[in-house]
Amino acid sequence: MLLKFLVRDAARTLANLASGNPLDLPHAERRNGTWNHDDLAWLAAKVRDVPGDFAAIGVFRGAAFRKVADLAANQGRYAHAFDSFTGVAETPPAGGTQRPVDMLTIDGPDEFVRLMAKAGITRELYEVWPGAVPDCFANVPESLRFAFAMLDVDDYQPAADALRWLPPRISDGGILALDDYSPHAGSMATKSIKEFLATDHGFEKIAAFNQQLILCKLPSATQS
Repeated sequence: MLLKFLVRDAARTLANLASGNPLDLPHAERRNGTWNHDDLAWLAAKVRDVPGDFAAIGVFRGAAFRKVADLAANQGRYAHAFDSFTGVAETPPAGGTQRPVDMLTIDGPDEFVRLMAKAGITRELYEVWPGAVPDCFANVPESLRFAFAMLDVDDYQPAADALRWLPPRISDGGILALDDYSPHAGSMATKSIKEFLATDHGFEKIAAFNQQLILCKLPSATQS
């Protein structure tokens, strides 16, 4: 049995090397469309000495955000949840297809707070910023900075708007974790991410797995 585990771990290490991912990437079972909590803990550990709060843009029912909030609290930080909490946009996404307007709704921020409390995440650990992107950013203090931020929205325009607002607010050495990234696709959130990557964005790639792209912000002195 021990030999079986050693062979499996060796295979995973080789797979990480082949994909360009770091050797310390967790050996986690991953499912597309979700954030593995071991991966989130791994990312949070990398920014322990980076100033700023934690954030998630696109939280739905909070399966990943409750882990983000817990990790933030363990480091003495605050967590921020950005979402409409009432579903996706009514108009079809760029390059996508029409979806029901109530898709991904949880009937408002109060229901999100209830779900967090049910999961043991108390209200003083996080802030809720309701509204569709980019409206949810309107009242955020200009001084707010992030050590770790996740962007998890499906559609082109919200992703594009978020990728204009969010990167300047990530501290040097901070992590920007992007979901819904398929390197061989060219629509929806992937299109926005590719457009961002084509700019002088000031980040470096540190990992890519499970349709999730992980970027680290370079020190200001090294950015062109």
